[in-house]
Amino acid sequence: MLSHRSLIITFLFLLVSISVSSPATLPINAADPIANAITFRLLIARAVGGIQAAYPGAQLNRIECTSTRGPLRTPPGLVDVRLFFANPSPVPGRRAILLSSRPRALEWGQWARPYYLPDPRPATELGLGDILTSDIMQVFQRMRQAGQDGPFRAVDVIKEEGMNEVWWQFQMSTRGQGWVWVGDESGRVEVDLDGIGSTNSI
Repeated sequence: MLSHRSLIITFLFLLVSISVSSPATLPINAADPIANAITFRLLIARAVGGIQAAYPGAQLNRIECTSTRGPLRTPPGLVDVRLFFANPSPVPGRRAILLSSRPRALEWGQWARPYYLPDPRPATELGLGDILTSDIMQVFQRMRQAGQDGPFRAVDVIKEEGMNEVWWQFQMSTRGQGWVWVGDESGRVEVDLDGIGSTNSI
């Protein structure tokens, strides 16, 4: 069995290899949203692969993306990214893993070292799979096409009990509006009008 230190070294080597050889880590280009979309989706998938290589059986359960500079009009500013993994370890305190952006990251894919979380992931989380169906800009464009054009400050990607697909959950900054939900596969848009669960489908 590899030691925890060896697993960390293996994971860091994988991340370095990705950033050197893959076009998926090109800097964010605000003028080219399609390139940004592919970058985000593939970076998440490759980060998942790196974690699973170091921690076999780990499953991506949740993604959280937050702005570090206030409300946004487009997703590229969501550079504070956190990936939460369920880890099938028999050792208490090692049943969840967090991979997050480095402090003061300027673009997607600038990862800090992963570390264990003290508590396991909630049993209600069903997991996101190894790669998302939609890119972040595709989901963003669906939200805008549905008439939701307000600023937002965070996006979570989740699938929990009772959900029939993965959902992107935009935390809106407009007064009186809590969340806008976009289905990863269906593209369906739902609006939480008051932030407490009153929704309208679009």
